[in-house]
Amino acid sequence: MKLLHTADWHLGKDLYGYDRKEEFEFFFKELTRIIKENEIDILLISGDVFDTASPGNATAKSYYGLINFLHSEFPDLDIVITGGNHDSPSYLNAPGEILKKFKTRITGCVLRDENGNIDFDSLVYEISDKAVVCTVPFLRRGDMFKAKDEILSVGDFYNEVVTRALAIRGEKNLPIIASGHLTTSNAKYSTTTGGEQVGGQDSVGSENFPPEVSYYALGHIHRPQPVDDKRFIRYSGSPLAFSFAEKDYNHSVTIVEFCGKEISEIQLEKIPALIPLKTVPDSPKTLEEVKAELSKLSDDEDMYLEVNLLQEFINPDNKAAVIETLKNKKAKFCTFKRNVSNAEGTSKTLQSLSAEEFRNTDPMKIIKEIYRIKQKKELDEEFELMLKKIIEEI
Repeated sequence: MKLLHTADWHLGKDLYGYDRKEEFEFFFKELTRIIKENEIDILLISGDVFDTASPGNATAKSYYGLINFLHSEFPDLDIVITGGNHDSPSYLNAPGEILKKFKTRITGCVLRDENGNIDFDSLVYEISDKAVVCTVPFLRRGDMFKAKDEILSVGDFYNEVVTRALAIRGEKNLPIIASGHLTTSNAKYSTTTGGEQVGGQDSVGSENFPPEVSYYALGHIHRPQPVDDKRFIRYSGSPLAFSFAEKDYNHSVTIVEFCGKEISEIQLEKIPALIPLKTVPDSPKTLEEVKAELSKLSDDEDMYLEVNLLQEFINPDNKAAVIETLKNKKAKFCTFKRNVSNAEGTSKTLQSLSAEEFRNTDPMKIIKEIYRIKQKKELDEEFELMLKKIIEEI
């Protein structure tokens, strides 16, 4: 049995105002090719199908069009979709009964029965002769209340669904596959963090995942990776780069092949960038040097462009000068890479964080960096202690 694990599509997301419809359509073609060439049995999307809770009509049309096309091309393909933090549970769930006719099962959120208890049974089902799946969506705080005064940990939640999965599987030689959309404590983000391992207070350690599961198909982190070097717990990563912090590694989908309950092979299928994200020049330079570098770009080379400009302060005229230089080229200006120069003329590149990194970065670290840039000195210890106290109270 072959599983195609993917996540974090963020359909409808633009990049600095540029519509990426063409790139999403290219991804759909690549996805179709990979499914066909690898004879995929199950396609599992682990959250953040859409970028917003209310996708536009064109985005919705392309999503439903893809499901319809995949079902017509691959009638034996089962599609499993779980909700992420960007998705609206009600929006995902609404067409659920209709989409079952297309062999597509959707779990947008955690449901409860008439007594207010978590309906764990609705999260677990068998795909005949293929696998037992635990369709765990993004877990919001309210989802963790098992009863009025009983709060579950993420590990407890997974233990509940896995217990049901084991009962459903019984003696059958089928893998148990569990989805998840969350942050693990040692997840590695984009290269802008220099390989630093980051996490947050809401992150989950790999030891919290029950070992009876054959494969955990995770979403939320855009960089493809195993968790703590455990091959059976893995982020597929996003199929596109959604910020310049995500441009320096390959984006892909994950194919997992099973022999009975066990994983026999894992391979990554790279998704080529239809329009690459590039930083020009490689190192920060003055405006005149930057203009000279940009002039050398091929007129027909399409790219999203981050301009590496050395500037002592933000000058609106710089943007106009760059756009004028690029006016006859296909390159799309997006933003400046943030650099500052000091009195000695040396420069420091300011760390650029993607949205996912920002959410999981220590707020005190961000405050101190902003203060240092604005005030040209380090934050006083007295103020730091005061701010830490405020953050803890929040």
